[in-house]
Amino acid sequence: MNKITAISLSTLTALGAGSAFFTAPASANFGNFMLGAGVGAGSAILINNSQNQRRQRYGFVPPEQEFTRGRQDGFNGAKYDNPRNSPDYTRGFQEGLRMRRG
Repeated sequence: MNKITAISLSTLTALGAGSAFFTAPASANFGNFMLGAGVGAGSAILINNSQNQRRQRYGFVPPEQEFTRGRQDGFNGAKYDNPRNSPDYTRGFQEGLRMRRG
């Protein structure tokens, strides 16, 4: 018997012995159920948090608040971050840069 045939026979034997494992009926207990429920709840929380952050980032902000945020970003040397394309943020950022320069 050559080497390939011996390997094939041993593989088939192992699969045949393990076939009882693959054909066993599925069984679940309360722990498995709770694990699934926990994963589902965790996923729902992560999705909800992501949507809330998006609403906060792109939602309405009063012009005074945009100006103040822009001025702080410019003064502190932060990057220009204007997701709502607010002219008030732009004016505040420019003012912050002028204040920074002195």
